[in-house]
Amino acid sequence: MSIFVTQKCHTKKISIFNNKGGVAKTTSVINIAYSLHKAEKKVLVVDCDSQENCYGFLLSDKSDDPMATNYKNISHTKWQTYCSLSSDELEKFDFVIFDLPPVFNSTVSDVIDTSDVIYVPLMLRQFEISGLKNLTEKCGSKLGGIFVTMFKKKIDEELYAQFKEILGDRLLDTVVPYSDTVILSQREGLPVEAYFEQRGVPKIGSAWNVVRAYTALANEIVGGVG
Repeated sequence: MSIFVTQKCHTKKISIFNNKGGVAKTTSVINIAYSLHKAEKKVLVVDCDSQENCYGFLLSDKSDDPMATNYKNISHTKWQTYCSLSSDELEKFDFVIFDLPPVFNSTVSDVIDTSDVIYVPLMLRQFEISGLKNLTEKCGSKLGGIFVTMFKKKIDEELYAQFKEILGDRLLDTVVPYSDTVILSQREGLPVEAYFEQRGVPKIGSAWNVVRAYTALANEIVGGVG
């Protein structure tokens, strides 16, 4: 599955945000960025969380450049540094992806203001429904969509139907399945596709479903900001 960008006018700024933790927000940022990297798109990942998990994960072990990662098309930085970048420095990127903390504070408000679009990762849990109204109101007109992560068909299928009825076209088509491989890849400090590539896992069977899902998700998000 390839990623096509029809518009080349300016850098697209995408926030990944949920004010609830544990919904695979940072995992989504890393793997979406890697899918775009594979499609030869220049990506800047901006860690806006004080824990700096995303920044630490992507930090290069081969370069002294603080913006460098181990992937030629991915750069990364922190919010404070991002704010000092010039428009010319930003224009070299096709996409900027902001990894936001699970709170709504002044930094999150500033990032939302600078973003073109916001995407919300969501686990299918009953308590999530009650928080969705408040969350979507905070995103306002910049809400590009909501996508399901860590989906387990046997236990989540019925609840997914409820969410689909409530959210309608705000729910993206792509559903990211739960995969133990994601946990293993994180332990190795790799996006899941890079983990599979390193281990030579054949691109057949269900093992690659999570990779296919992240590629499809990247396509859907690109389509939403193009």
